[in-house]
Amino acid sequence: MITFLPKMRSLVRGQTLLSLLLAMAVFAILGHAIFTLTTSSFSLIGFTRARIAARHLAQEKIELIRNLAFDDVGTQGGIPVGPLVQSESIERNGLVYSVKTSIVYVDDPFDGVTPADLLPTDYKRVRIDVSWQGQASSSKNPVVLVSDIAPKGIETTAGGGTLSILVFDANALPVAQADIHIEATEVNPPVDLDLQTSDTGYVVLPGAPECISCYDISVTKAGFSTDRTYTTAEVANPSKPPISIIEGELTEISFAIDKLSTLNLASVSDRESGFNPLGNITFQLRGDKITGTDSDDFPVYKIDKQFTTDAGGNIIITNVEWDNYTLIMPGASGWDISGTNPLVPLQLLPDTSVGWKFALANQTPHRLLISFTDSSQTPIASVSATLSFGNYQETKLSGASSDPDFGQAFFFDLQDKNHDLEATASGYQNVNTKVKVDGYTEEDFILQPE
Repeated sequence: MITFLPKMRSLVRGQTLLSLLLAMAVFAILGHAIFTLTTSSFSLIGFTRARIAARHLAQEKIELIRNLAFDDVGTQGGIPVGPLVQSESIERNGLVYSVKTSIVYVDDPFDGVTPADLLPTDYKRVRIDVSWQGQASSSKNPVVLVSDIAPKGIETTAGGGTLSILVFDANALPVAQADIHIEATEVNPPVDLDLQTSDTGYVVLPGAPECISCYDISVTKAGFSTDRTYTTAEVANPSKPPISIIEGELTEISFAIDKLSTLNLASVSDRESGFNPLGNITFQLRGDKITGTDSDDFPVYKIDKQFTTDAGGNIIITNVEWDNYTLIMPGASGWDISGTNPLVPLQLLPDTSVGWKFALANQTPHRLLISFTDSSQTPIASVSATLSFGNYQETKLSGASSDPDFGQAFFFDLQDKNHDLEATASGYQNVNTKVKVDGYTEEDFILQPE
């Protein structure tokens, strides 16, 4: 029996150590839970105190406004105009609060709405947003108080007109919560106002001060394109000039914005050179949308910029507005476009990412790019195109769907003459016509089924 005592002692010591480890583990778990509960409690208490203080600030602001004369209920640079600031910072209990005041007229449907209601300034709606930064930040969840302020008697004229703004997307659907910025520096006092559209895409502002061609408006939204008015200093003849407000009348204007897209472009050599990557190529990207015309009555394009591919012939262009885009090679580049896939113009839809390849050939004095499509504008591959003039005759096949010249055939080193063209494709009627070649010439042919 004596010989087993050391083993018994070792067993007892091992059980004691295991019990100690288990106790420490349980203590650690309980300690972590208590620590988490304590910190969460302090955070909740801090957030609650900050929110109570924010609510008191909002109530103070509302009570201050309720004690103003009805005609004085307005913001500096706002519509309606008044002595209140639109945004201010207030320190309270060690926290800095951001207080935003928004005041607009409301056209109540009880007596009809604009344009049937010739006096749409029924009452004013006040909105106070209070947010704060710090340990218990609430910038994304502010305290909001809303109050309607009515005149003591019947509504009276506000000495201005009504501005109605509609924002819609590429499908003509309303864009809710779009950001609208309005400036009118020529009225007194000047208007400098930021608003958001309603769920129906509208902002209606009765009581806007009268002014001729002085309301500059811009519209956008996070991740969306921008639409705005343009002054004559920017565009000689803008298609959307600054807005005029006439007393007692309704002025309406609409803007179109939608989600931005991405273009992935690649520049390669022509078919004769094997479509190998061409790096450091400068090209011009132009959309169809215009902002007006210049002094010579030529269109001013909203998107008309130059870009350069990298050493590998690639470039990714982000934040691109939906539009129909054309690729143009600068005259001094020494290159001609011998094919694009997809075809030019490229219809870029909102919220999409599109790959676009373009093939380039060395520039010659006279050249011809022919595109063959069906009635649905789909390129047709393997069209046999024969071009002839005098002793010259050359036949080329339009590219396949995987090629940068899908549905296209490019002829170069031509003469400034009329050329005979014969085009044949299986399942389609033949084309026999004359083509005038002068410089860089592009021709599109729609093949009819047999």
